[in-house]
Amino acid sequence: MSRFDYDSLTILAAVIREGSFEAAAKSMKVTQSAVSQRIKQLEEKVGVVLVARGRPCVPTEAGLQFFRHFEQVGLLQQELAERMRALVGGEETVAATIRIGVNNDSLATWFPKLIKVATKELGIRFDILPDDQEHTESSLRNGDALAVITTLETPVQGCRIISLGSMEYLAVASPELYQHHFATGVSLETLRNSVCVAFNRKDTIQDQWMALCFGATVPLSTHYVPSYEGYLSCCLNGAGWGLVPSIAGNSYIKRGELVELSPGRKVSVALHWQAGMQSSEILSRLGNLVLEVAREHLTPDRFRPD
Repeated sequence: MSRFDYDSLTILAAVIREGSFEAAAKSMKVTQSAVSQRIKQLEEKVGVVLVARGRPCVPTEAGLQFFRHFEQVGLLQQELAERMRALVGGEETVAATIRIGVNNDSLATWFPKLIKVATKELGIRFDILPDDQEHTESSLRNGDALAVITTLETPVQGCRIISLGSMEYLAVASPELYQHHFATGVSLETLRNSVCVAFNRKDTIQDQWMALCFGATVPLSTHYVPSYEGYLSCCLNGAGWGLVPSIAGNSYIKRGELVELSPGRKVSVALHWQAGMQSSEILSRLGNLVLEVAREHLTPDRFRPD
């Protein structure tokens, strides 16, 4: 295959990141017609559509392959520039951006510290793809992300896996909701007649908790709230009961703003870092930093060697 113009790949990456030709043009400080022309020329050269036009624009499988290649090249360029600066001096390099799939609960609790540490030590920028921890690996499989935080214990083909530890979840409710639904105790029957909060229809943690506590599950009346902040607010204001990370929930319980439905019964969700084995040195170093920060916040009983 012939060589490609990396200026065109830069524009393609901008379209994929921004989700539209117009937004990409603004970010690149060029005209929208210039963006359209570059993408069209690249597609003609490749012989396949790279971006499905729409609101938003969505990369095709071929487009994602180019996007992932471009991001990896960016990391390699930054590493080379850093090594050359160490040898002969020079100006600071432009920070490379790493696209990572991160589960929402980690993103709302311990992962921001990792972003701060990695920015300082590696000089990188993050482009985060949030999702449920059981589904982030799909962005790694399709090339949309270079690395992910996931519950998947089996490595995606060609990827290295690091076990980070377990995030623990507590079933909680506001004092008002607790008194209304669970004054006679927490049981499958009282749960059946209550209202719970789930992140989305892929969220199964309520069933995991019921199975842990009672050895069975019952159908629940459910609000679907696909936002960590919104989910927590619903638990606090009594819209429903739900499961929140103990990292965050313990402080609300101590202040009396939330009541734990079954004290001591916690659902443990093991988290893992997955990234390509042929990845850059920066991505490898980032994996080590992720493990360091995770060990400060996650339950260490699930740690395994790399």
